[in-house]
Amino acid sequence: RPAHLGMAAMAGMRAQARRLSSRRSVNPMVVGEQTTPRVHERPANVAELTRHLATLRERHAGAVFERYLDKVPKVAPDALVCAGAAVIGDVTLGEGSSVWYNAVLRGDMNRIVVGAHSNIQDGTVVHLGDQDPTIIGEHVVVGHRAVLHGCTIEDHCLIGMQATVLDGAVVGRGSIVGAGAIVSAGTVIPPLSLVLGVPAKVKKSLEPDKEEHHRLLAEKYARLAHNYRCG
Repeated sequence: RPAHLGMAAMAGMRAQARRLSSRRSVNPMVVGEQTTPRVHERPANVAELTRHLATLRERHAGAVFERYLDKVPKVAPDALVCAGAAVIGDVTLGEGSSVWYNAVLRGDMNRIVVGAHSNIQDGTVVHLGDQDPTIIGEHVVVGHRAVLHGCTIEDHCLIGMQATVLDGAVVGRGSIVGAGAIVSAGTVIPPLSLVLGVPAKVKKSLEPDKEEHHRLLAEKYARLAHNYRCG
């Protein structure tokens, strides 16, 4: 009987985990010319934009900064962008954030926001959908070679190495997306969830202290970035 009760409890937990994640409608991909019309001249303020880019390139030697039309990156004075990283167009990097070697953040058809003290680790790609910006909250850790595409990552999350989060998905505050997981378009992950697999599913709820652990890990990376800038 105790074994029977244990199996029933486990089945109930699995059923609850399946119910935890939900889906929302996904914005359709727009492919007609109306979504990306051709331009026929440079912005009127191109000289000002070019000066702004030159300042960023001087501050972050070896990094690639480019405009898209009249959109240029906005980088906090104490943010770090490593050599080989590319930050293009409508991208905002918050206080104490860091973008590591060979990461690409391409803000052309929409915008990218990286919150304070978040880090985008080596080889990560951040892009977006026509109607879906990529919004990364504060104290978020994005592991090596992850792909974030038109999604929202709330504060204090950990995105594992080579994980993928697709258009319209929302990863709730304090959650973990495990290494190699693929979060399908439109998936809504509740706060404090452990998400694993392909396609990714909620495996369990995390204890509240995990959120603080993720914040401290992000602060560790912020200190590391400071040392790269100032040491």
